[in-house]
Amino acid sequence: MSKTAYLDNNATTPLRGPVLTKMMPFLKDSYGNPSALYNLGKTAKLAITSSRIKVAALIGAEENQIIFTSGGSEANSTIIKGYCLSKKKKQGHIIVSSIEHPAVLRACDYLKSEHAYEVTLLPINSSGVVSVYDLKNSLQENTVMVSIMMINNELGSLQPIKEIGEVCEEKGIHFHCDAVQAIGKLPVEVKELKLDSLSLSAHKFGGPKGIGALFIADKNSVFPLIHGGGQEFDFRSGTENVAGIVGLGEAASLVHKKEAEITQHFYRLRYEFLKNLNSLDSWTVNGNLDLSYPSTLNLAFNHIRGEALAMMLNLHGISISIGSACSSSSPKQSHVLTSLGLEDQTIKSSVRFSFGYQTSIEEIQYAAKTCIKVVNQLRSLSTQKI
Repeated sequence: MSKTAYLDNNATTPLRGPVLTKMMPFLKDSYGNPSALYNLGKTAKLAITSSRIKVAALIGAEENQIIFTSGGSEANSTIIKGYCLSKKKKQGHIIVSSIEHPAVLRACDYLKSEHAYEVTLLPINSSGVVSVYDLKNSLQENTVMVSIMMINNELGSLQPIKEIGEVCEEKGIHFHCDAVQAIGKLPVEVKELKLDSLSLSAHKFGGPKGIGALFIADKNSVFPLIHGGGQEFDFRSGTENVAGIVGLGEAASLVHKKEAEITQHFYRLRYEFLKNLNSLDSWTVNGNLDLSYPSTLNLAFNHIRGEALAMMLNLHGISISIGSACSSSSPKQSHVLTSLGLEDQTIKSSVRFSFGYQTSIEEIQYAAKTCIKVVNQLRSLSTQKI
């Protein structure tokens, strides 16, 4: 296999070289517990502080507003359950979009089943975007939180975060944003966006897996879910993942203020991919390219199955997804594409291509040309439409 193309960067990105270099000392020689008072511990503690400053700078937050977590799922679950349970309301109300990450949706399911919370799922339009008008009409007297993701992981659709933030600020409602797919791609200023909390994950922008962060404007408003030795401002106890935190900090510094350059890179890749795919007939884009971030393409290829295409491309060294990384192994149909109102046949024919900082034009050209070849092969083998 001489050529490869990794196009599943929404699932994870490769570790950047400088990130690995920064992490290595804390995986080997600088192994001290950051809670210890001797020099090895102090070295680890200083490294954590340095990374906290870098992550805070990336999103325009204060250093003491950053809580390190194991990733985006923990951050989402922590803020949703921790904030809503802290309100001590038997019948509170939370609003989320119908295309949120499972970490958000399942936390809401828990609040609904175990704590009598009412949950409103905002619909999306044909572009994969929620309506601020619908949000305003869904507000109730007991609404305590709104949680809307910044960029959808399957469609790439961009949500009106700033407008929603203004509505929530006016009503005094906590506004959380799952920005896992946005950090490292878009410039994010939590104060400008009127965010009360935000989640991010290192491995989505060149950092290591197993580490993320939760921004909380006011930690006193949230009930901690992990108790113990009082680490992370007594909000998330447990010995810190020092090497991971150092990696997250370095990844944050590498993308900070480079988002415009990164975005232009993705626009070039998307243009090249679609240009090379144009000779193939009978395929469509799911969502709206004008309202989506350019690193994600969700495409439906008529008369084939998406999983068959993904499996065949894998044989050619091309990695893509048939949905989100968290649910691609599940037989359940994509809740995002279902929310988009697509027919079952279209959903079953859909795959996701997602580009990364390291993706080259040559990879894009190879993937598009191979995709054309494989789709035509699969169609020739098919005796009936799915």
